[in-house]
Amino acid sequence: MIYLTRYLLKHYIRSQKYVAPVIFYIITMLLIYSYKPNPVADSYSVTAMLLFFGAAWLGLTVMNTEPAGQYQLLVLHAGSKRKVVFAQLICALIMQFGLTAITVLYPVVTGMFGRIPSTGEWIMAWAGHLALALLGLGLSVFFQKSYIPMLSRSMPPFIVVMLLSFVQGSLSGHLPESIQWVVKILPPAFYLVREMMLFEESELGAVVLTTVWAVLYAIVLLIIHVWLSGRRDIRS
Repeated sequence: MIYLTRYLLKHYIRSQKYVAPVIFYIITMLLIYSYKPNPVADSYSVTAMLLFFGAAWLGLTVMNTEPAGQYQLLVLHAGSKRKVVFAQLICALIMQFGLTAITVLYPVVTGMFGRIPSTGEWIMAWAGHLALALLGLGLSVFFQKSYIPMLSRSMPPFIVVMLLSFVQGSLSGHLPESIQWVVKILPPAFYLVREMMLFEESELGAVVLTTVWAVLYAIVLLIIHVWLSGRRDIRS
């Protein structure tokens, strides 16, 4: 499993498919910190929101790196489709953790905040960013070419789902009661970013609970993906 993950990670880096999402994300983050001092909670909530999109985009490129023929060879060598899927997810998580570390540490190291974040703010920053990165990955796996072969068909619903995850708070007030359930099943990205933004007014427990909700949501999505990968040849 280690060798398979290492191979996929090296192949992904050589493919340079990470360049677009990583460069776009880092440039956007630098623009946010183009002046100082910045408020801690507000800044981290904005970068967490951006990381949700960046991590989803990055996850999608990881899943789409291997051509269909190469994927089949990997399955034959690994002996299981699920092993390859697990290795892909680990590669994506490694890349996303790197983005999270840069996002959380950069403003502190460069002195972009007016003060050093408190212990609670550190917990909020790491937990919120990691949870939203995982949530973005959980969504992206279902829009890879294994499920939707044509990129032109996968991107519109992918973008719509990502955007709906951040407007569900206002969306609930404009929907008929008969379809209010749609809002409840959307990814809880909006609620986690809101708790991070209101961190100074709320309690750490609210952030933790919302973070756990987002993580569990993402884990369920990833479990479904792994289960489906073992049920049929999703590359055919």
